[in-house]
Amino acid sequence: MSPATASIPFSLFRGGTSKGVFMPAGRLPPDRAALATVLLDIFGSPDARQIDGMGGGDKLTSKAGIMGPPSVTGADIDYLFAQVGIHHPEVDFNLNCGNLTAAAAAYAVHEGFVAARGSHATVRIHNVNTGRIIEAKVPLRDGAVLEDGPLAIGGVPGTGAPIALDFSRATGAITGTLLPLGSASSRIEVPGHGPLDVSVVDGPNLIVLAAAEDLGMRGIESPDEIDGNAELTGLMQRIRETVAIRTGLGDYWRGRAAPSTPMLVAVQSPRDYRAYTTGERIAADDVDLVCRQYSTSATSKALAATVSAAIGMACRIPGTIAAAHLRPDRAGPLRLGHPCGTILVDAAARHDGEATTITAATIQRTARLIARGELFPGNRQARSPHA
Repeated sequence: MSPATASIPFSLFRGGTSKGVFMPAGRLPPDRAALATVLLDIFGSPDARQIDGMGGGDKLTSKAGIMGPPSVTGADIDYLFAQVGIHHPEVDFNLNCGNLTAAAAAYAVHEGFVAARGSHATVRIHNVNTGRIIEAKVPLRDGAVLEDGPLAIGGVPGTGAPIALDFSRATGAITGTLLPLGSASSRIEVPGHGPLDVSVVDGPNLIVLAAAEDLGMRGIESPDEIDGNAELTGLMQRIRETVAIRTGLGDYWRGRAAPSTPMLVAVQSPRDYRAYTTGERIAADDVDLVCRQYSTSATSKALAATVSAAIGMACRIPGTIAAAHLRPDRAGPLRLGHPCGTILVDAAARHDGEATTITAATIQRTARLIARGELFPGNRQARSPHA
C-alpha cells in the first residue's frame, strides 16, 4: 500500500487532560473490526512506547475521534470515540471520553460543521458510542475558535478558554438507566473479599463508587502507589468485574484483556495531598470530594470528564457513597480532587419520590489544535483487535 493511496487527513487536539487524533469518518472503514485494525496501526499498538505510531504510551494520549456529519436529528456532528489499547491489540468503542468531547466541539467549528458567529458557537455533539447528545459552548473570536483564556486545569500546563460541556442529557449511556442496580447504594459480594458497599451510577459513563477506607486506602494515594499495589489493583479489578456482570456487561468484560468500563472511583472526604505532576499542595479546604479513578489496568492521573460528570450526578443523589463523603452542605459547583488537581462540576438533580432526574451536569474544559496533516497507516497484519 503506497502512501499516496493510504494517507488519512488528521487533526491532533488536546482536549482537557487527554490528547486525541481526529479523523473524518469518510476516510476510514465503517466496519468496527476493520476500523480497529487501522487504528492500531495509526497508534503503533500494541507496544508500551507506541514508537511506530501516534500514541504517547499513556491511556490519556492513546485516543481517537472519528468525526462525520450527524446521523441523528438534533445534532450538528457525529463523534465516535476510540480508546486504543497500548499493551493489547484491542480498541474499545464501548464508552465516551468527555475530555475529548471538548476537542470534538472545537473540531466541529474548525471544520465548518457549525458556523463561527458571535462570541460562542453551540455545538450539539452526537456521541455515536452511547447514542447521547452533549451540548458544548465553544468560545469564538473574529470568526474562529478562541483558545487563549483564563481557565486552568489540573494536569494541563498554562490556561485556556473554557468550553462548557453539558452532560445532563447523557444519563444511562452504557446501561440505559441512571441507577442500574436499582438503588443509590448496594451491597455486592466480591470474590476473595466478601461483601462491599458500592454505588453504581450510569451517567455519561458507568462508574462504581466505593469508599477508599473499604478498599484499604487512604484515598490520597498517587497513581504510582495504587498501580504498584498488586493486592489493591486485584481487588479493584474484581469489583469492576462483579459490577460488569451485574449490569449485563459480562460478555464485553470477558472478551477483553483490558476492559474500560465500568470505571472504579475510590472516594474520600476532603484531605490534603500533593499534586502528582507538580508536587504542589492541594489543601482539603479547596476540595469537596477526593477521588481516584481506576480502569484499563491503570490509575488515571486525572479524572475523565465523563467520570467527573457522573460523580457530580452521584453527589446530588441522596444515599450514594459519593454523597456520604461529600463536604457537608456543599452548594454550587463541586470541586473534585484528583491526582493532578481539581475539576469543577456543576451538578443538580430533581427528586420525585423514588425517581431522580438529572437537571444539570456541566463541566468546563479547554482544547487546543496542536497539528494537522496526513497519516500513513502501516500494512501490518499481525493484529487481533476486539472492537
